[in-house]
Amino acid sequence: MALIHSIANNRDKIKLNEGILKRFLDDGKDMSPSDRGEMLKNAEDIVNTHKEIATEGQTAPPNPEDVPPYHFIAFVCKDGNLYELDGGKFDPINHGSTSPDSLLEDTVNLIQEKFFFQNPDSLYYTLLSLSNVGDFF
Repeated sequence: MALIHSIANNRDKIKLNEGILKRFLDDGKDMSPSDRGEMLKNAEDIVNTHKEIATEGQTAPPNPEDVPPYHFIAFVCKDGNLYELDGGKFDPINHGSTSPDSLLEDTVNLIQEKFFFQNPDSLYYTLLSLSNVGDFF
């Protein structure tokens, strides 16, 4: 979900080829968040692709009825603000101003304050950044 949020909120920077994800994002762009959620829940092509890929891993997939001990949250820069996109919350959370240049630093600071420092012994932290590869070389 975090990757879908991240891509959907950066369509001006990410060019998608024709396919399931592009079609889903195009079809849902004018819908309310709850309507997009329903559309995703009923998107058999996405559900079936996810199930197929999940079985290719090196570990057994979890029981679908088990509640996972963790989930993914996306942080995006939108209209000059740092938003937390968490599928378990009703609305995006605005954490104040940021910019594309300071997004990574601002996000790391927020994660340290809000999550890590509150539970520093947890092993359930992973950070993934979507970035223009050209910026690293």
